[in-house]
Amino acid sequence: MLRFRRAASACAVLALVAMLGGLAQPVAAVSRKPTPVLITAPSSAPANGTAAVAVTVAPVTSTVRRTAVLSGSWDRLTWTPISTWRVRGKGIRRFTLNTGSTIGVLTLRVTVTGKGLKPLTKTKALRITNPYRPTAPDDADIPEAGIVVSGALFGNHPVEGTPEGAGTVRLWDTSTAWNQVETSRGVFAWDALDRAVSRAESAGQEVLLVLGGTPKWAAVGPAPGSEFAGPGSSMPMTDPVLFDEYVRAVVQRYGPRIGAYQIWNEGNIKEFWRGTPELLADLTARAYNIIKPLQPGATVVAASTGSRWIKGFTEFYPDYLAALGKLNWPIDAYSVHLYPTAAGTTKDRSFLLGMMKTALRIANAPAKPIWETEINYGITNPGSGQIARLIPDVEIPGYVARTYLDSLRFGIARSYWYAWTKEYRLLGIQMFAGYTATRAFVAMRDWVVGARFSGCSSTGAVVLCNFDRGGVPFSITYTDDTSPGSLQVPAGFTQGTPFEGTPTPVSGTIAVGGNPILLS
Repeated sequence: MLRFRRAASACAVLALVAMLGGLAQPVAAVSRKPTPVLITAPSSAPANGTAAVAVTVAPVTSTVRRTAVLSGSWDRLTWTPISTWRVRGKGIRRFTLNTGSTIGVLTLRVTVTGKGLKPLTKTKALRITNPYRPTAPDDADIPEAGIVVSGALFGNHPVEGTPEGAGTVRLWDTSTAWNQVETSRGVFAWDALDRAVSRAESAGQEVLLVLGGTPKWAAVGPAPGSEFAGPGSSMPMTDPVLFDEYVRAVVQRYGPRIGAYQIWNEGNIKEFWRGTPELLADLTARAYNIIKPLQPGATVVAASTGSRWIKGFTEFYPDYLAALGKLNWPIDAYSVHLYPTAAGTTKDRSFLLGMMKTALRIANAPAKPIWETEINYGITNPGSGQIARLIPDVEIPGYVARTYLDSLRFGIARSYWYAWTKEYRLLGIQMFAGYTATRAFVAMRDWVVGARFSGCSSTGAVVLCNFDRGGVPFSITYTDDTSPGSLQVPAGFTQGTPFEGTPTPVSGTIAVGGNPILLS
């Protein structure tokens, strides 16, 4: 299992990946009293990565053959050899070490011996750190021909009515969970799900249905703590066949009317799932193997993971990915929820995406779309019922616009706003008919949907994203941290339209901020 372990006896993780160099060329000048042995290495390196290490052994006048051994230890008692080599003259030996999956302090030791010579020993501590930390993500790798922006980028949750401007809706917190549909084994209350699917069809919106949580009658027992989706909903089922039966019943009833299925909501949060990552991966594979033969065109989306609680992310999501890998990746898309902390901004959201992408890289996960199946801002602690930090009305358009531009910039295929409802006090931005956020959501959709997106560039905080519509180019610029910046207007553009503003002539250098400007 891919859990991180505290420093123990796991020296096997010190595998030597590559030796980048043998003996170096002689150094021109040598101190009269050189350090006999020197280990050069960083003070820390992330687990599941690499660390560059160099060992220098000072020259001696003796012709006695000398041998050096580089070893590693987590407890300074048991040492595992990493490499052994003959010391010739003077020079540097360079290594690239695989840091493995153990978190703790790894001590590196070099011992130099020779017949009749006093052994030389040198040690250095290398702290192996948790690699799952918020970090700036790489820009999306956009094909040279660009991609046409789909309306499915703009998702929402129809908690109350039909969301305006959404190309797709996610059915969660809509009285359509497993425990609300299958009231006892084989007995179904389809009314709420029927209505939700019909409303989405009428609005031309694709449906993404979340298949969790567990009905009380199917759960292994009562939960040992609170649950967010009803009694028993976070518990494993007494037999996974019960989940199979539910998935099959849903797919057979709705056929192509439901275009995508998500296995579970926020599997790394115990109030939603108290089973193991491996069991959730097994349920994922079971659902995939049921859905695909019945509806080959349906998209199967992995269980979502929350990311703002880094410890919970670290302890669950890497193991879930590892288990999916062992099952040959039975999904069509990954899923993440990028809610930042209460004080967080759109830039903080992008750093959480960087952490999620780090997990995918470490897991050697195959390239598949990333769906952000929930997003909002200002949220404090959902379990505490604390009221959110309300985002001021004047800042809301910028938050919404930057969210979807950054989704394009960093390669998120869909972002589902949470949620379409008059008021939900846990959310910092409310979105409903006539609200500021809705106006911004629709305006940004109108700016980009149907246009060809060819990527973004950035200089400091200033971002420039490039599009064309019908062969006519346009760009959108903003600062990703809302700081004041400036941009030299690209050649050929003469007009600037502030987000939710009116066009004005532009030339030379223009001021840029958190609210995007469309250049044409």
